[in-house]
Amino acid sequence: MTRILSILDSVLMAVAIAGLVLMLGHVTLEIVLRLLGVVSQLQTITFVSACYMVAVIFCALPYAESREGHISVDLFTSMLPANVRRALRRAGYGVIALCLGLVAWLSFEEAWDKTLRGEIWETSTGYFAVWPGRWAVALAFAALALRNALRFLQQEPPLEDTSMEQV
Repeated sequence: MTRILSILDSVLMAVAIAGLVLMLGHVTLEIVLRLLGVVSQLQTITFVSACYMVAVIFCALPYAESREGHISVDLFTSMLPANVRRALRRAGYGVIALCLGLVAWLSFEEAWDKTLRGEIWETSTGYFAVWPGRWAVALAFAALALRNALRFLQQEPPLEDTSMEQV
């Protein structure tokens, strides 16, 4: 299961990178066209907000979580005994997995509903389908929930005791 999650994290990160590169190209092209005095019909703001930013923000989260690239402040917990810190960490993984699982479930429901309805945004030149971006959000939250559920279920290696008692 860990290997499948790692592959999913890498695929989602590739989508995030592709979104970033496409956004860079799209915005650059829009700027160049404006500098040349051409009125473009590129719908840059629509693409950026409905596609690129969704991919960049949400698809990169599971990759960062898999490498524990998030911010962690253990000012008070570092003073606790190792077994208490281990129990708190495991409880935290469980609570996070439940919360992210709920968000993933609601995101999948929303994505399914918007897909069936064919969610679109009206633009100056017509309509733009935005429902595909909702699936990226749902997949990202599902990957995050599964990662934390696995961490909750796995046996953790022993922590070194950095409590204040040793000082």
